[in-house]
Amino acid sequence: MVERRLRILILVYLWGALIEDTLLFVIAWVAPDLWFRVFHHAFPIGFEVAFLRRSAGQWAAFALAQAITLWRWKKQPVWLAVEAGIRFSDLFTDVSYIIVTAHSLTTVGWFLLLPPPLLNLVGVVIMLRAYNQMQGAKPAI
Repeated sequence: MVERRLRILILVYLWGALIEDTLLFVIAWVAPDLWFRVFHHAFPIGFEVAFLRRSAGQWAAFALAQAITLWRWKKQPVWLAVEAGIRFSDLFTDVSYIIVTAHSLTTVGWFLLLPPPLLNLVGVVIMLRAYNQMQGAKPAI
């Protein structure tokens, strides 16, 4: 069984991540012009919208996996490990996006894009600790 504090952290994290990834998907898919204005103070050209919508598809997949994890993790703890993998992969996409676009980020872009890599790392730790507790394993993290 997972300790109460960790259970609360899981729920807060998963709901927050679900809301964030859903909003990112909607903005990127429905209003790519808004995305580029807010984050880069620019207008998209050519393939930029296609690549942004590709990212939106990834955020939709993240949101779906988080919804499944919220629904199933107590009965199927493996979903916590799946969520840790998702957050781990997103950690690297966040960092690479910041590195590649640093020259064009707005102040709002910096404000909104700097926390996610750290929050993804925190999510990996939370999910793996809970998974280990539920499996009765000694924590690796």
